Amino acid sequence: MRDTFVIDFGKSKKNKKIFFPINKILIEKFESDFLLGFLELPENLKSLRGFVIVTHGLGGSTKRFGLRRISRKLANNGFGVLKINLRGSGSARYLAKGNYCARCSSDVNSAINYFKKLINLEFKDLIKIDSLPIYGVGLSLGGTILLNACLDYDENKGEKLLDGLACVSSPLDLSSCSLCIEKPRNYIYQRWLLHRLKNQLWDGFNDEGKLLNNEKLRKKIRSLKSIRELDEKFTAPSWGFNSLEDYYIKASPIFRIQNSIKKLPPMLFIHAKDDPWVPYKDTLNLRKESNDKFTIFITEKGGHNGFHSINGCWSDEVVKNWFMSI
Repeated sequence: MRDTFVIDFGKSKKNKKIFFPINKILIEKFESDFLLGFLELPENLKSLRGFVIVTHGLGGSTKRFGLRRISRKLANNGFGVLKINLRGSGSARYLAKGNYCARCSSDVNSAINYFKKLINLEFKDLIKIDSLPIYGVGLSLGGTILLNACLDYDENKGEKLLDGLACVSSPLDLSSCSLCIEKPRNYIYQRWLLHRLKNQLWDGFNDEGKLLNNEKLRKKIRSLKSIRELDEKFTAPSWGFNSLEDYYIKASPIFRIQNSIKKLPPMLFIHAKDDPWVPYKDTLNLRKESNDKFTIFITEKGGHNGFHSINGCWSDEVVKNWFMSI
């Protein structure tokens, strides 16, 4: 709630707008769809530590204060930071048809591969790119999306999509998360989030001209009462899943991590026990994997992507320190 109402007076000094070409959903064909990203660079490029790709959560965009805050911290500590608007979100709404989902790996992998080629071209005369890592930070569902992208990446000679990934308050099991959000104590939050998602849907169909003479579609969007219903009627079918259950199972990383662990880079998970929307137990259970790739912090307090303290956001500091240590 703090990040929703806070006024951010700070501005990034160096922001480069980048358009990432992506294929049409479910089709290996480019039809002029793009993701929109903003690259923020540190003051001293000669001491560049690496690059970090930051993704937002459900209903969010690169305009969200929490995303800008962690990006600014990383840039101030020597990292180049790429903030990405996922398909259909924020100011990128007009650039691509449809909306993102928890397993939009085709979009994310295309964007990251394009970014790797871009930095090799643009920074080859300034820095030794071969020695610079590319990390990822996913806030809430953004972490789920990056984790799925790593699991879906077609590795070449053991190459991984990212050199490290931090997931903050990220759902690993979409079904349990959906049920948690539908609890009575989360009624206001779900209404607020659903309003944002319905507007996102509405704008997308409106851009494609599908709402002009389609009263049935208008009523279908207006009648949505929950995120689960939105996923069932729109998200799952638009991304080729057979049903809501099929989507929730196949897009939940918890069911694939163990069998595809070799595809994952070193990972940091941060979660709070008092998170009201995303249950923490799936993250806690990762400790049973006894895998040295996972660094897991479970706190008593912190809410959902909060972790506020008198010295600023605790999780932002942990993520920054972790990147500097690996």
